[in-house]
Amino acid sequence: MRYDPQQRKENRAARVSMALVRMAQAVKKIGQMESDDTGLSPVQIQSLLFTAHTRGDVASVGSLADHLGTTHVTAVKIVNGLVIKGLIAKYAKPGDRRITLLQLTSQGEEAVAKLDRWGEALEEAVQSLPEEALASLETGLGAVLSALQRRGHLVVAEPCLGCIHFRPNTGQDETPHYCNLIRKYLTHEATLKQCPEHKPSFLAP
Repeated sequence: MRYDPQQRKENRAARVSMALVRMAQAVKKIGQMESDDTGLSPVQIQSLLFTAHTRGDVASVGSLADHLGTTHVTAVKIVNGLVIKGLIAKYAKPGDRRITLLQLTSQGEEAVAKLDRWGEALEEAVQSLPEEALASLETGLGAVLSALQRRGHLVVAEPCLGCIHFRPNTGQDETPHYCNLIRKYLTHEATLKQCPEHKPSFLAP
């Protein structure tokens, strides 16, 4: 039989894709298991963590929907459930009241502080891999995530550093950095928060 490198690549891609699907199923199961003791669903926990780690001026319901990979309507329902629990507060964005921003309440901050073990079971499984296998997995998964991001299937929120819109040390005093996307000077603390509009320089056209 004639050697066909393209067919071999396609077969390998199919096997890897199936492995990723099974991994997603396992991660979902782990998330449900770890959330049982919190009284919250996995998606509610993800929403709390999103609100806690995302810069306040971009922590909108729309961005949460993109982060969760769900519809805006579903994100609203999740947020409303957390509002009822007293964990999240909603407010209109200054200058554009069509956008709803999210903020943790004091009770929400306490809940997030108790989530330090969230994802621990998955991390323990990954740590059991040999160093060489772990390094290869990191490289491979990074490439997959970049490919999904370029195709619009994934929103990756990151801090400002490394973003094509970030202009460090161009401001003064309390707001030393600048975001060219929103045209606003930022505090150093704000730039350490995640931003769903982050666009890594290596993805730039």
